[in-house]
Amino acid sequence: MSAVPDTDEGRSTSRRLERRARHVRRAGRQVGDRVTGHVRERRDEAERRALAHADRVRDRLPRPLRAVWDLTVVTVRETFDDRVPGLAAETALFTLISLPALLLVLLGSLGYVAAALDAENTQQLETVVYGLPSTVLSDSTYAAYSDVAEQVLSQGRADVAGIGLVLALWTGSRAVNRSLETIVIAYDAEAEARSGWKRRILAFFLTVAGLVGAVAILPLLVLGPRLLRALMPDGAANSLLDATSWLYYPALGLLVMAALTTLYHVGVPWRTPWRRDLPGAVLAMVGWVLAAAGLRAYLLVSGTGDVAYRQMGTPIAVVLWLWISAIVVLVGAELNAEIERMWPSTDQGRLRRADQGGGDPEQRRRAGREPDPAS
Repeated sequence: MSAVPDTDEGRSTSRRLERRARHVRRAGRQVGDRVTGHVRERRDEAERRALAHADRVRDRLPRPLRAVWDLTVVTVRETFDDRVPGLAAETALFTLISLPALLLVLLGSLGYVAAALDAENTQQLETVVYGLPSTVLSDSTYAAYSDVAEQVLSQGRADVAGIGLVLALWTGSRAVNRSLETIVIAYDAEAEARSGWKRRILAFFLTVAGLVGAVAILPLLVLGPRLLRALMPDGAANSLLDATSWLYYPALGLLVMAALTTLYHVGVPWRTPWRRDLPGAVLAMVGWVLAAAGLRAYLLVSGTGDVAYRQMGTPIAVVLWLWISAIVVLVGAELNAEIERMWPSTDQGRLRRADQGGGDPEQRRRAGREPDPAS
């Protein structure tokens, strides 16, 4: 674009161009404001209709169930108000980035265990390392994974484990830090929240604890049968091993729930009773199991297509599962926050309920800050 000549006519032209540019910017802002206002009005109208429908459903429920319905409605509303799906996407992204690093840590550590095992326990190790991936990965992806795992497990690899540890701590702590931020948002406790560096340190130690637990539990799963046979008579050891095989998945579920409860408990700026953190953990665990079942069904369906579709479908399904898993974990935090808001168990919760409890009691009930007095 040629420059405007530095003359009276040129300066006049420059002023006209500047005025036109200001008019265009002003018109653009006005159009943007109109569109934003229209979208906001439509959203508010949809929310009002949804709340009105929820109230009609509530009126038809028995009185003991009305408080539960209020809790459900306000949890769903706060989930969207706090942008849980978007925050879950960030958490899922960092979790996805950390998965290869976590795999390097586990495989590099298990390589030392494999060298000390006999044929029977080597088979147990292969069940742990290859069994779960075979249930969620496509044939081609699993073939590539098994080749890498076989090379790493053939000998202990401190370099592999060390590199994976550094990467896993960095990426994993970022995901945990985002979850801690969301818990604070769920409780509307930004004013009482920890400073950024304190929260990052807490996320780092939680990530370290998770990695240590994973590295410690997997060798126990492999060496456990060998230790039982060495310490107990054959008959008793075999019976205990049979019982352990039945209790494997329930025990895994309890471990996951304990980890989630701990995350919820330490994520709140003040101390809540442990029992108040259990409902969110149960909800997250149920949602996680349903997400895993949905992933499995999707992979079975996508496995019937052509090769290109299978190769694309598997990573998409894994990313979707991570996102849904992050959503259910954060929704669990929202559920715990609303339970604490409706039925405070701490002095901080009672003070916050008093501060937020202004206005009409019916409006407070609809906002989830006060249960129905009739229930």
